[in-house]
Amino acid sequence: MLKKSLIALAVSAAALTGAANAASLSATAINVAKEGNTATGSAIIQHTDVADITIDVGVDYIVNDIVEVTLSGATFDTTVTPTLADGTPTNATSTLVFVDFSNANTARFRVTGADVDAADALVLGNFTVKLAGVADATKIKVATQAISVNPLIGAYDKASAITVATVREQTEIAYTKLNGQVSTGNGRAQFVTSPNLDELTVTVTDNASDVDAVTFNKVTHTIKGNFGWLMDYDKTANGGDADGVLEPGELATAIAFSPTAVGAADTVAYAIDTGLTTLTAVQTVNGGIDLVTKFGFKNVGNAAGGSVIAAPQSFTHSAVFTDGTTSVTEAAASAGAFTLDGSSTDIAFMPFGADYSQSITVTNSGSVVGAITVTLHADGMTYSKELTATSTGKSVVDISQEVRDFAAASGVKGNAAINVTTNSPGIEVKGIYYHKPTQDRILVGENTSN
Repeated sequence: MLKKSLIALAVSAAALTGAANAASLSATAINVAKEGNTATGSAIIQHTDVADITIDVGVDYIVNDIVEVTLSGATFDTTVTPTLADGTPTNATSTLVFVDFSNANTARFRVTGADVDAADALVLGNFTVKLAGVADATKIKVATQAISVNPLIGAYDKASAITVATVREQTEIAYTKLNGQVSTGNGRAQFVTSPNLDELTVTVTDNASDVDAVTFNKVTHTIKGNFGWLMDYDKTANGGDADGVLEPGELATAIAFSPTAVGAADTVAYAIDTGLTTLTAVQTVNGGIDLVTKFGFKNVGNAAGGSVIAAPQSFTHSAVFTDGTTSVTEAAASAGAFTLDGSSTDIAFMPFGADYSQSITVTNSGSVVGAITVTLHADGMTYSKELTATSTGKSVVDISQEVRDFAAASGVKGNAAINVTTNSPGIEVKGIYYHKPTQDRILVGENTSN
């Protein structure tokens, strides 16, 4: 009975001492650039990357007791033997010997020679941590505990986990987005505010001081949308060569590049696909990377015979940063949108010719009077005209004859698509065609735009 009581008291005392003087951990946490670490850092971090991970022990560790170091968020490279050293041992012969990895997350050390004093600090070294497959924003943490050789005591002096490293993407992007409102009163060839310019600002955060960060020398921006109006800059009147192709020099006239220079300003070279929907801007770094870049999209305007700017429409931006070997990719994100200061509706199919008659009406359920612009798309060509008819409030206007005459004057025969735009809200457009030989009447469009 007496023996059992003494053991119980010893266990109780050890538990109370551990609770009152629990071990604590300290380290200077680091950030790791995920892409660079994967490509050039062999997907690992080593003890040399992290400032000393130190265990400030709370109670004496007895000879043959085990010290466990547990890693979360990643795993140890179990082919590399770590060390745990008593930095300034109270007992000169006190050492800690590596025992094994009980699993890929836990390294174990045994106290030998002499006890580790409660005043001592243990330093973890010579470890390697594997980061392959570790996701962005993952925190790598370390926790420790001692395990008594006496099974009645078990684990004691537990140190709460601390973060020693965070894996993160090297770059982040914020935007001041495109927001041009296309003016229907100006032939949809310019904007309501700042008529001839709308700007996209790309602001990059580059975590260049992270472990294994890449030093970039080029950024490839990809902006997607409908850039059809930029073909105006191929015209000789606007400085182009009128060869039907938007070349880099013409794009440089159409799109102003304004970087916030870090030292010498970065430069840009543009390219665009034949469909005029994917714009590529290659930013060449000149010294330090310019983290704030502005792309100013111009138009020549209505008075200069500018083309229709497609609206409403939205844009996306993506980017690839590189040093020539390693790349960091920012996925496509919203870069803004163009809106219309009125209503726009489409009739996807309307046939013209001697065998057909058309009925197209515009219903205005509001009170705002609006001009009506019709755009015909046929045989790869586009024709646009502001009609004589206007859409008055609380009215139905028949524009059939004007559209028919416009199609004939434009040489449109056969099938066409029609866009009807007004600079007033709440418009409904109805399209019907009549096939004379068969006497069929076909409803081809009944669309409301608010």
